[in-house]
Amino acid sequence: MDRQARLRVVEAPSPQEAMQEAVESFLQRGQARNLSHHTLRYYRVRLDAFTQYLEANRLRVSPEQVTPALVRELLAAEAERVSALTASHSFISLRALFRFLVREEAVESNPMERVEKVRVPRKVIQTFSYEQIEQMLATCNGRSFNGLRLRAIILTLLDCGLRVSELCGLTVEDVSWDEGTLRVMGKGSKERVVPFGEATRQTLLAYVARRGELPGQSALFVTCYGDRMNRQEVHRILRDCGKRAGVTGVRCSAHTFRHTCAVMYLRNGGDAFSLQKLLGHSDLAMTRRYCELSQTDALQKHRQCSPGDRFLSAVRPTRGRKRLR
Repeated sequence: MDRQARLRVVEAPSPQEAMQEAVESFLQRGQARNLSHHTLRYYRVRLDAFTQYLEANRLRVSPEQVTPALVRELLAAEAERVSALTASHSFISLRALFRFLVREEAVESNPMERVEKVRVPRKVIQTFSYEQIEQMLATCNGRSFNGLRLRAIILTLLDCGLRVSELCGLTVEDVSWDEGTLRVMGKGSKERVVPFGEATRQTLLAYVARRGELPGQSALFVTCYGDRMNRQEVHRILRDCGKRAGVTGVRCSAHTFRHTCAVMYLRNGGDAFSLQKLLGHSDLAMTRRYCELSQTDALQKHRQCSPGDRFLSAVRPTRGRKRLR
């Protein structure tokens, strides 16, 4: 073997290094595509879990040595040890990774093409009742900064169906008072315009007046120190609000307000297509679930408010046998 061949052997990365290099190249491509920080972190966490699984089981494999059977072992272990949802996230991340590697010609075949998608049990969508929302609004402390901010957050989430990241990303300039709309930056850096109603408008006006001018700070929702609010802070104040209001049986989170917005919108006569645009969904899959929930509610309401049952007293039961004519 000549010297150059020996050097190539020495310099060849180990299977573990090759796998890590593949993951880093995939994430760098995500950065180049301007994927959001949350999406990149999502991929990072699940792909790191995969490499850690390989190390824990002393499986020294490079990307081209990954087999469908190996991936199925990982997914089965995660579904049993953590949850089916976590296993589903790993499936999605590995599928994206190997599609990238095939396009880059780093591997000849994609093992994920022969791995079945993880089935995740569909959970019942939780929503707030009208009474629970009224109870939470009643806990907002008068005209204080925290009280006005909490009321504005609750009504903005309920009226506009925003994700918590979208709420935190709002700036003062994103609010159009004349048109009654918010300019929202959603998933995948997709911008959309979301309308809000009169109650939300009045609440936002009161909050913005109390917030005042903050030099160098454009964020709409800020802490008492004038810093932009983050997702953890929004979740905390909503959770505390729910406890004070005595809300039970449902998780007090921004996403529960998003669910509640969708269902109430449909109950009040909204249609699925405009709801899809309002929520920023890329397809109607999730919107259909809201429709199913609102239809169940409509069945219950019909039993209470049946137009036909108003004439129940006019129905006379027949007695005895009568000849059909």
